[in-house]
Amino acid sequence: MSQDGDTLERTHVLCVSGDRQTRALLTRSLAEGAVSVAITTSYADAIDRLEYDEIDSVVVDTDTIWNASRLLERLHHEWPGTPAFVYGEEKQAQRLSGEAPGHVTVVEDPDRLPSLVERQVEARPVIPLETVVNQVKRRLADARSAGEIERAVREGFSGEGAYAFAWLGEYDPGEREIIPWVTDRSAVDWPIHRSFSIGGGDHPLLERALKTGDSQVVSPLEDCVDDVPLGETALERGVHTVSVSLLETDEERYGVFVLYARHELSESEQTAIASVTDTTSYALESVSIRGQVSQLSQSLNRYERLVEAADDGMYVVDSEGHFTTVNDALLEMTEYSREGVLGEHYTLLFDHGASRPSITAVEASTTFETQLETKSGERIPCETQAAAVTDDVGDANKTVGVVRDITDRKRRERQLREQNERLDAFAQIVSHDLRNPLGVAQGYLELAVESGEHAHLEQVSDGLDRMETIIADVLTVAREGEWAGELETVDLQTLAETAWENVDAANATLVIEDSCQLEADRSPVLRLFENLFRNAIEHGQVEGEPLTIRVGVLNGYTESGLGSDRAGFYVADDGEGVPPGLRDEVFDSAVSTGTEGIGLGLWVVREVAHGHGWSVLLTESADGGARFEFEHE
Repeated sequence: MSQDGDTLERTHVLCVSGDRQTRALLTRSLAEGAVSVAITTSYADAIDRLEYDEIDSVVVDTDTIWNASRLLERLHHEWPGTPAFVYGEEKQAQRLSGEAPGHVTVVEDPDRLPSLVERQVEARPVIPLETVVNQVKRRLADARSAGEIERAVREGFSGEGAYAFAWLGEYDPGEREIIPWVTDRSAVDWPIHRSFSIGGGDHPLLERALKTGDSQVVSPLEDCVDDVPLGETALERGVHTVSVSLLETDEERYGVFVLYARHELSESEQTAIASVTDTTSYALESVSIRGQVSQLSQSLNRYERLVEAADDGMYVVDSEGHFTTVNDALLEMTEYSREGVLGEHYTLLFDHGASRPSITAVEASTTFETQLETKSGERIPCETQAAAVTDDVGDANKTVGVVRDITDRKRRERQLREQNERLDAFAQIVSHDLRNPLGVAQGYLELAVESGEHAHLEQVSDGLDRMETIIADVLTVAREGEWAGELETVDLQTLAETAWENVDAANATLVIEDSCQLEADRSPVLRLFENLFRNAIEHGQVEGEPLTIRVGVLNGYTESGLGSDRAGFYVADDGEGVPPGLRDEVFDSAVSTGTEGIGLGLWVVREVAHGHGWSVLLTESADGGARFEFEHE
């Protein structure tokens, strides 16, 4: 043990024993000297204390530490020069002492242990710099954290004869200061609990190293004590030379490595220190990269968990449009397995159409609609939000997309569109459908007035009843959106003839070719016939020429009525007909061929037919006019 000024440097002894009485015995004997004792009970704990604490000597109980020989061997190779003592059964201790590498002392009398430790520590040879460098580099190679790097360098150089102390400092360019980086301050008796400002001229040695980027070496210390960090303390402890080296790589500057030596550093020593500095810098870079990779991995794991937990389908495609990632939701939507999708082109699932953007042509976040085709061939309307993913140089090399099934939304939009179509047409429907019974009623009313015959008033009453029925039906559709309410069995001929009476059919003839029984809501189907008859008279009849309208049953009709195979009915005329280019559009309420419009009445025809589950087809009749065919879908 030695005395430097007023500071007593205590010897740190590690006692390794699995027996409580033995530990107490050894501790009591060591306590008689100026010794600091640390106790461990196993090989693993001993190695941990050696790596993290400054240990001057080790005492091993050979009776309770079964792998004592391994501990002594590792102590010799990784902490060379550290005195080792064995205590226990005499033969066992002697055997280990002879087999262990390096010098191991057998302790026969515990009372002599303090003096033995003191002599061995004071006689400990100065470890060559090459050994120190190799030892530090070996520990740096195994370091997995910044704390392990700091301990490897500090403990490797501190207190090793020629070297009094070493520390690493982190450079903070924002605060412009060097912050000493010590993971275990309680193990360091230097006043390192502070930071060193840069740029104000208070610490010239550190500032020169940071400014020039080169290592700085000053000696003798007594000539420039104010330039050196911790200069006064270093001078008191016999330091002659101080070296400051930058810890940096091509990509990053981490800080400084400061070494205090008790002698003048030779050129070979400075080269060795530079080698340690480089190794330390790359070890710090490795830890930093591992940290970044770990963060990226954690972010990726979180992202993957979010993707898999998402209710919407998600995918990633490369620049060529091939799937690299798909989540479970997308697989569930498409009925494919993951193996069946990964690596395939996006067109396996998506049908964009000519008017839609390509997945791989996305430059920024874009939302568009597309069709998703399932394995079974079903097409699902989807909304896709896609965004390009760029690489480090800004080139888009991947596209990420989120796919949402909008089948329900499309259905609601269609229903809303149809509802709006009905609402927009209702005012016109009322006037359109009421015009004929109103005209008929007015005609009979004029006859009654002119002739004075009250019999004509019955026709007026029938017309008003018909108008009331139409108004009630239209209100029902407006409120409930249904064109077929309670179904009943009705006769085709009776319906046609009743509707004919409600139409102003001057110079037109109705022919019932055959009849059948229909399951229908009588009132709206009656209006279907009225609109067909009125449409033929108003838009198909050649002026001045007679018109014949025929109603009959489609070929293949059986007595079971409408609903059998090819069962149905038709309404045909011999008028001008409907141009082929207009036949697919006449059922749209917006279509018009004159000021009164053809589309409104036929729109009602289509709605009534669809409300009953019937299809309606407009073709050319045998006489060249229009022919409307109705079949059960």
